[in-house]
Amino acid sequence: MLDADDIEHASRISELDGMLVASLAPDLGPEGLEQFARAVMRRVAVVRWRAVVLDCSAVLVMDGQEFARLAELGDMCRLLGVHAYLAALHPGIAIHLALAQAQAPGLRFCRDLDHARDRVETEAA
Repeated sequence: MLDADDIEHASRISELDGMLVASLAPDLGPEGLEQFARAVMRRVAVVRWRAVVLDCSAVLVMDGQEFARLAELGDMCRLLGVHAYLAALHPGIAIHLALAQAQAPGLRFCRDLDHARDRVETEAA
């Protein structure tokens, strides 16, 4: 099992242009996703980020519970005054979530990291 430092390393949580970019590892599982969320929130609680981008480009499979946890993470970011973006969701996952009518009011969806950066710039203006 991965510890908190391993989760942060495997998931590549870093800074880019004042944004916290957290790239999810492809195989975190429920416990790993929980540790990932805690690692992101530790950083959000300490630094005033322009935005938080959750990069899902490496994730090939996501169930409704995992998506719900990401939606909760987006809600927590919003409560702390930071917009959260979910970027690079694979089309199959997006279709599954749409058919399941999954809701995530705390997340803004983007095609990829560049699209997220553009939206952050546009919405900041």
